Amino acid sequence: MADMKIAIIGAGAVGGYFGARLKEAGKDVTLVARGETLERLRSSGVAIQDPAGSRIVQVPVVANVQELEEVDVVLVATKALANSSTAKELLADISPQAIIATTQNAVEAPMQAASVVGEQRVWPGVVRGFFVHTGPAQVEFRGGPISFTFKDDGPKAQEFAQILQDAGIDGVAHPNIWVDIWEKAMFVTAFGGLGAFVEKPLGVLRTHFRTSLEALMEEIYQVAQASGVEMPSDSVARTMDFADHMPSQSTSSMQRDLLEGRASELDAQLGAICRAGEKFHIKTPFHDLLYAGLALKTENIAP
Repeated sequence: MADMKIAIIGAGAVGGYFGARLKEAGKDVTLVARGETLERLRSSGVAIQDPAGSRIVQVPVVANVQELEEVDVVLVATKALANSSTAKELLADISPQAIIATTQNAVEAPMQAASVVGEQRVWPGVVRGFFVHTGPAQVEFRGGPISFTFKDDGPKAQEFAQILQDAGIDGVAHPNIWVDIWEKAMFVTAFGGLGAFVEKPLGVLRTHFRTSLEALMEEIYQVAQASGVEMPSDSVARTMDFADHMPSQSTSSMQRDLLEGRASELDAQLGAICRAGEKFHIKTPFHDLLYAGLALKTENIAP
């Protein structure tokens, strides 16, 4: 059997780290990047830092995924797709046999990809681990798990899971991936939104702001249930326990982007929960407050 050909769109925190680990394991992987990151990858490779040490990994790179005539799995590791037109720009005219695996922290992202290539070609997925983009083609792993959980639709998914395992990434083909997607949102959207609002790391949120953090998770749980996802009754408790065991200085990428004035996933994460709550008639007052307040900050509107 020929080696599975993998492309990763986006060479930031997740894409750069996963690409480097896959290449180190001898897998057929190509990064898709642009601008300064593209030039840095071409000239010097990906610089990664993790418990194994600091090193440079040379990974093949192209400017557009459409340049690849053959690709089996395309991992979308950009910031959350803002809308379907962004998804179309990334994925239009892609190799017709390619499966699209989404990694973004946004419950709407898989549906946006499906609007371009069809639902049958999309593996909704969840990345876990604290990966930090420290500069063009520079990534640090700062703790937590290293995993990618995605939709199980048969032998191809199982093969991809094994490829990830070979690279030291916990690859899990999940029979009910939407539960995992919403549980990931319960963690990253709640802690990222609250962290950005009060400008504090996870250790402060789970102590001084614990009631608010749990209330945000409960809102996401209720919206998920209303949307038709059968969430386990202990989802909030398990997510709080997960938060309790993560590094205390952790911040989310959305939180860091907002703090540093960069384009962020605010709408894709918090906005998506507010929209889903409205659609399914679930009140989301904590998300409404954080979304409106953080949007106001980004607009720099004077009182």
